[in-house]
Amino acid sequence: MKNCRYPHMLSPYTVKKTVFKNRVLASPITANRVVDRGYPTPEGIDAYETKSRGGFAQVTLTESFVDDEYALRHEHGLDVYSKNMSTIHIEAIETLTEAIKAHGAVASIQINHVGNVNHPDTVKGHKNPIGPSAFVRPDGVAVDEMDESMMRRVAANFASTALNCKCLGFDMVMLHGGHGWLLSQFISPLSNHRTDAYGGSLENRAKFPIMVLDAVRAAVGDDFLIEYRVSGEERVPGGMGLEETIEFCRLIQDRVDLIHVTAGIYHSHVETKAFSSMFDAHGCNLGLAAAIKKNVRVPVVAVGGFNSPEQIEEAISSGQCDFVALGRQQFADPDFVNKTLMGREAEIAPCLRCSCFNPLASDPEKRVFPQLWHCAVNPWSGRELRWRNAPRPVSSKKVLVVGGGVGGMYAAITAAQRGHDVTLVEKGPRLGGSLWFTDIDEHKESLQRFRDSLVARLERNHVKVLLNTTADAGYVEECAWGAAPDALIIAVGSSPVTPPIEGIENAMHVLELYRLIGDGKMSRDAGEKKEIPPTGSALSADADAKEETAGIDSGLPADAGAKEETASIDSGLPACAGKAQEIALIGGGLIGCETGLWLADHGYKVTVIELRGDLAIEANDSHRRALLPRLKAKATCVTGAKVTKIEKGRVHYIDSGQTPVTKECDLVVYAVGQKPDTGTVSELSGIVPWTVAIGDCKNPGQVKQATYDGFCAGMDIL
Repeated sequence: MKNCRYPHMLSPYTVKKTVFKNRVLASPITANRVVDRGYPTPEGIDAYETKSRGGFAQVTLTESFVDDEYALRHEHGLDVYSKNMSTIHIEAIETLTEAIKAHGAVASIQINHVGNVNHPDTVKGHKNPIGPSAFVRPDGVAVDEMDESMMRRVAANFASTALNCKCLGFDMVMLHGGHGWLLSQFISPLSNHRTDAYGGSLENRAKFPIMVLDAVRAAVGDDFLIEYRVSGEERVPGGMGLEETIEFCRLIQDRVDLIHVTAGIYHSHVETKAFSSMFDAHGCNLGLAAAIKKNVRVPVVAVGGFNSPEQIEEAISSGQCDFVALGRQQFADPDFVNKTLMGREAEIAPCLRCSCFNPLASDPEKRVFPQLWHCAVNPWSGRELRWRNAPRPVSSKKVLVVGGGVGGMYAAITAAQRGHDVTLVEKGPRLGGSLWFTDIDEHKESLQRFRDSLVARLERNHVKVLLNTTADAGYVEECAWGAAPDALIIAVGSSPVTPPIEGIENAMHVLELYRLIGDGKMSRDAGEKKEIPPTGSALSADADAKEETAGIDSGLPADAGAKEETASIDSGLPACAGKAQEIALIGGGLIGCETGLWLADHGYKVTVIELRGDLAIEANDSHRRALLPRLKAKATCVTGAKVTKIEKGRVHYIDSGQTPVTKECDLVVYAVGQKPDTGTVSELSGIVPWTVAIGDCKNPGQVKQATYDGFCAGMDIL
């Protein structure tokens, strides 16, 4: 393409008779209320159509199953296996495929059989699950070995399901041969211990997947596309490695039209990069895709943590893959492709990989009570249809937003998009609230880009932004229009809790530490010496703190607004901070653990001291599985410990066994929660009849809560 920064990403690609309008595919993921008893819901149809409307070249439906006997593990998938579908069933799915194709996307669906990881309680008749080899799992479930008759039966189910998909309007199917499901169980030496013609050599282990592919091709014909998903490496001891995966792909390449390269296994999703975390490189599976592409004749799709056009363009232009599939990035910004096409890539909300996804346990009894699936950076996601039907404003209102953190910016953008005249005032010199620290912490580079995308969207939506402006009661009464606004949104954020520990003046908050590093007063990496004179000032304990117990962390202060400037950054700074090698960090909540890992990654010797019995309790399962092993490998972690005193060069605490401990260190920092700015909220309330406080000044939380609060406030101005 001419005059385009991303010519490879945005160029079309033809496979047989199917034209992909660009190289960006929407990989199979679920959403809220996608399916009801096997039918797509109105919410589901709208969610997938939204991705197509946003410019994706292909939209793939979430994992669906080839039968309801042994294959099915949950009720999120479409029923595309039934032999005698009702008219309403057929029409509902045809409406879905029509909606996807209406905007130029290729409609696809992933079909799967979960094999030996299923559970008797999700297998019809409570029978044992089936797989390539018989064994008893660690949870006590017996797995039955498939005989050749069962293999042919399952292959026939794949074929009839694929044919149903073709008849229902899909342009292609994806067969899931990765992530530890049945097809991959046969080729993996980890799970295939057969001694007959279907075990042993790779050629033998590949016979069943080839049987399935041959049956599907015979059913759907030559022009209907088959995409085959493989794990380039399973990344578990004894599992499938890249060399054998390459050889397997050679064996199947004449039977498939695209090879989709992922990694890992589902039930160790974070550990094996089946679903990458924020600590993994973007495009973390690209090397696997590139190795496979060098050895096959069919186009190759790479997936795994891509969240920017630059990453995709580089992956394709360098010849490492032909397509890139986006997973959770679809939630973060379904308009990803169109924004890129229109030169608006600065407005893309990047996926933070903050682990909105948590795997379903095999045993239904061990599955947590389901929570709605939502995105931290896109409050529309999972709620599209509901909010699309929200009442429109009856007239344009004058809206004043006080506070330029995440919540305030999102409120201002939303209100402006709905036709209101919006002014945002920020006490400090920049937007983003406490997210200034993302300029320093490379683990948070996606969060940094999200912050910057909000700033770009403020400009695009003509929000008037006033920095270094304090909005007191007098200002609100006059403000930008010479009179009080029609609506006032207060988003002034929170400030750090200072724990009531003797000697707290000898410690600093973690944000102060980031500031020192950002200002060049303290080295980013341990070993580089910088001398800093002490200031003698100190932060004082705050009796009004929301959380006063050392070691408690309420989560990322996403919407601290102007409060980042309230404390002296050099307050209580020990003289040795500039040459610190060993750091004691009080508070093992989410902020403390993430900061501790970042410091450890830069060579500091870190000891995290947490009052509670475990670390990062407020984080979800997937993020904890990514964060805590890394932290524990590089830092000392002490739980169940109460800090009693801080001195220069040491911290005293009582450990979980009630033994007094003195820890020698160069620097003590803390992260024990946030307290809302209720004073400003009280001062500004009552001036404007339509007033709402949002984000951290209402209830300190994380980015997800701040964006949703801001979005709702902007939507509610009618």
